[in-house]
Amino acid sequence: MNTGEVRLDVALTIRRSAAAYAHDFAAFALAGFALVTLPGLLMVSVAAGNDWNTLAITLRAVCAMLYVALVSWGVVARLRGAALTPLTFVSGGLVRAQPGLQVALLIGAGIVAGLTVQLFARHGTVQGWLLDSLLLTGGLWAASALMPLVPVAVVERLGPLAAIHRSAALTAGNRNRTLMLALLIGLTLAPAAALVFGFGGSDHGGIWLRSLFELLALSLIATVPAVVYAGLQGPIS
Repeated sequence: MNTGEVRLDVALTIRRSAAAYAHDFAAFALAGFALVTLPGLLMVSVAAGNDWNTLAITLRAVCAMLYVALVSWGVVARLRGAALTPLTFVSGGLVRAQPGLQVALLIGAGIVAGLTVQLFARHGTVQGWLLDSLLLTGGLWAASALMPLVPVAVVERLGPLAAIHRSAALTAGNRNRTLMLALLIGLTLAPAAALVFGFGGSDHGGIWLRSLFELLALSLIATVPAVVYAGLQGPIS
């Protein structure tokens, strides 16, 4: 089948994403606690404010991206009819996560680079406005063309460059829909992030609340692209 002929159904993608999370909630919780919540809590309690802080932040980011890659594999495998227990969901994802981890880290590095460049923009000037416009345009293109990048890398065992080409080919003809999904994810997470980080406080309750939000956000960011990838591959049984 020519994947370019597949029309992505946005509403169906949202429903399948919610169903995937609900169906494998135990696997999400198990992997999320080990790779997202626990590293976050350890960083706050052990590394913050000392010489290990930078290393801790880096290791935490790697764990978070590993979680995204793991979930990407598990969601696609489930949609393709695999019978997965929570342990096989997690263990299978860990075994197959390496290509997805590479591209996930590449995405993270790209976001950090873009934010860093934006900090040096001459705000209030034509040059600053042009730079902001260029960064926004690049970000929107990446969100629409490369949404299934991590599941492409994980499932098809592709390196970063091959995964980028494959993802762009898969989304051709559907980029308005993938962009809509990316914007919906952003609109869903932004208000919650503002509330959690603005009013969560720095006590234990606030730390747990932020950790929970980060887990839910990463789960959403991992699940929707995986469902998009499966949908662009053709009908799901």
